[in-house]
Amino acid sequence: MAKNTVQYVTKEGERWDTISFKAYGVISEVHRIMEANPNVPVTPRLKGGMVIELPIINGFQPSIDPWQLPPWKR
Repeated sequence: MAKNTVQYVTKEGERWDTISFKAYGVISEVHRIMEANPNVPVTPRLKGGMVIELPIINGFQPSIDPWQLPPWKR
């Protein structure tokens, strides 16, 4: 059976919406990320080094490639 999520390690102070944008290109998937991580506290900013699960949506595997981001967003 295929895994339905991809792991992502947070950076200090990162927000749920920025993770959604990095992974899916939109911020509207925040709710799906939060639902996939019920044990992660819902706070305005996350602690660094937390492993969260990014759900694969409709067969789309999240793409976290920092080199595709502008330097100020890496």
